[in-house]
Amino acid sequence: MMKQLTLYILALFFFACKKEGGLPAVTGMAPAVLHSSATEVSLRADDRKGLALQLIWDEASPESALPMAQSALKNKVEIAADASFAAIAKSTEQVAASLSYTHEQLNSLVLGMGFVPGEKKNIYVRIASRLGANVDWVYSNVVAVAVTPYEPVQEAAYLYIANKDLTQFPWKLCSRKEDGFYDGFAKLDQWYNFYLTNEESASAPVIYGSYPLDGSQYILYSGADRWNCWTSKGGYLYISADVNKMTWKETAVESLTVAGDFNGWSATATPMQYDQSTKVWKATITTTAVEKWGIKVLINGSWTWFFGASESEGGCALYTADGNGFAYNQVGTHTLVLDLSDPKAFKYRVE
Repeated sequence: MMKQLTLYILALFFFACKKEGGLPAVTGMAPAVLHSSATEVSLRADDRKGLALQLIWDEASPESALPMAQSALKNKVEIAADASFAAIAKSTEQVAASLSYTHEQLNSLVLGMGFVPGEKKNIYVRIASRLGANVDWVYSNVVAVAVTPYEPVQEAAYLYIANKDLTQFPWKLCSRKEDGFYDGFAKLDQWYNFYLTNEESASAPVIYGSYPLDGSQYILYSGADRWNCWTSKGGYLYISADVNKMTWKETAVESLTVAGDFNGWSATATPMQYDQSTKVWKATITTTAVEKWGIKVLINGSWTWFFGASESEGGCALYTADGNGFAYNQVGTHTLVLDLSDPKAFKYRVE
């Protein structure tokens, strides 16, 4: 018991806190010293994912008669619209001694603070540090950064595939979940040069190309010095673009095949043919009874990449895992038509 009490007293002595009647282990603390990568930032909608501002600081240093573990130190970054910090707009606990903001992140922050797009105004930043919950915060120097925000760009439901001259927009991708991931299908030549735009216009607010560096073909980039994107494959392609990761991909669609009870769920027996003039796929199907489990359209013969059941009438959903087929109630010989031209709502009909 005496040994445990002794250890407890030593721990209190080691970790700090002035207390009446005791000897202080921490006699003070030198505040953090804050640095900023810029004192003025003009935020850009065309470089939303690029680095706009970096905050770095020399951590606060406890003044102690005994060794002090730096890991006990707590830091938070405080940002305000006035130098007095009467109202703190954002407070972020931070383990590392740095914090970065992209153009998009900083723009969202300052607009939330009431800044007006196109008008320059200061934000004020400081670091608050302390060693424990019962110790007062110690504040760093205050850094002022003049920030000019931009009018926020709403994520479009579509990204349009534009030719290199930005005069034609023959295909489009869709973010069906509105999560920044876009995909769709397009019939393109090999080495086709293109951009992705959020409007069918050469003056679209956002125009993605590829990053201007050899070997960066599949990295999206919206800066003025962007290169155009280009396809390595040709033919009917599945194209996806992730504006969160700033990447895009292409996959050749070598076949679409219909599978159901009518053909013993064969992955190869009933291929579809692409009609270039109408941009639809077609297959002739002969059934002797209603398809009890519906039918599926397999991509490249895959049971884990296919078109199946959808909640909408006449619609079919793109699956990347097992799922149900879409309804097919006709009996006899008919033509199944699959329309993938609008990736927001893949459709089928029976003729």
